[in-house]
Amino acid sequence: MKKNFLILGGSVGQVPAIEKAQAFGMHAVVVSNDPSCIGASKADYFECVDVTDFRKVERVARKYKVVGSMTMSNDLAVPTSCYVNEKLNLPMQGEGLIHVVADKYEMRKKFAAHQMFTPPFYKISHPIDLIKVKSQLQVAIQTKNYIVKPTDSSGSRGISKVTNITELDQAVQYAMPFSPSGNVIVEEFVEGFEFGALSFSVDGEMVYCFLHNDKVKQMVQIGHSFPSLLSKDQVKRVKSECEKALTSLGIQNGPCHFDIMMTADGTPFIIEIGARLAAHQIPELIKLHSGIDLVSLTVQLASGQKPKCPSITETKAVAVQFIHFDENGILKKIGDLSPLHQKYQPADFALKLSENQEISKLQSSIDHCGHVICTGNNVKEAEGKCQQFIHELKSNVVCFNVEKEERIG
Repeated sequence: MKKNFLILGGSVGQVPAIEKAQAFGMHAVVVSNDPSCIGASKADYFECVDVTDFRKVERVARKYKVVGSMTMSNDLAVPTSCYVNEKLNLPMQGEGLIHVVADKYEMRKKFAAHQMFTPPFYKISHPIDLIKVKSQLQVAIQTKNYIVKPTDSSGSRGISKVTNITELDQAVQYAMPFSPSGNVIVEEFVEGFEFGALSFSVDGEMVYCFLHNDKVKQMVQIGHSFPSLLSKDQVKRVKSECEKALTSLGIQNGPCHFDIMMTADGTPFIIEIGARLAAHQIPELIKLHSGIDLVSLTVQLASGQKPKCPSITETKAVAVQFIHFDENGILKKIGDLSPLHQKYQPADFALKLSENQEISKLQSSIDHCGHVICTGNNVKEAEGKCQQFIHELKSNVVCFNVEKEERIG
């Protein structure tokens, strides 16, 4: 009899986990509050349940007697998966993770308690908190910038950079609606360059830690690439800090994605952690870069199997860039893209647009309209191919700004 494996979420980002569970001979049980999601059509069993509803998801898990659960690229579903795994004594990433894995403020407190590089941070839940924080920052904000964001959201939503005290009220008001708990964190902005890492641990050992370069626009990530351009010493220092972060949160098993800033003096600040596989095609990039299939390893580990973690014998340069627009508009026409495919031969390409569809200007990662992945002899070449592909793609796509009555691209 086939075993049942639970995947929380039914978006396209969960499809690799669904298909991998089925490839391992298990039934994929999918929960989502969207009955029309792609996961519903691919699942062996589907239940229309909100992934943030602990009790209802637990009932689904008990109903199907699942052997494990996981989510991909969905921060809101991570605490639910942790809760279900603890309640049913299923394979866990660690104990007591429910309230820390999706709360940036609680995460910051853990980092600080373990003497990690951590910028000053403050929590705002009520108007009185805002008054206190404004008082505390009156002097510091004259020479330093701050980031305001929801404590429990994802996808770069609700984030603002504050450069003077008069902007703080508006930034908090902007962030609040994106927080399910109604909490906002204010933290000192770390000056430096942004990059990330995706780790995989087994029984408390960080087996892999893949560092990737990030391309950022308006505080929204629009591209990634491998291998990292950091020096060997910098890579070693970053991996050490990643291990500290895992220890501070009590994460023993599975994948974790890190958002990191490095200052001019080489100090790595871990901004936050997602206790899950990364979004933005990063697992796909890692497989192309190193041959390591982190989706397979995660499904194996989460379902109680002992994963076999192969050594990395060779690597190649690979990059992804996301298609986006800088203005709102309407897509009028998509031209013939086959010559573009033949010219660049991308490793993967997806365009999530159709004619007469409204286009939103880039404000968060939900405004990505697709992606292209290219390989190259080095990072610069791979990134260049992606950038040129998208440039030529936009010349084959007719988008119209209704207000300005002009073409955009």
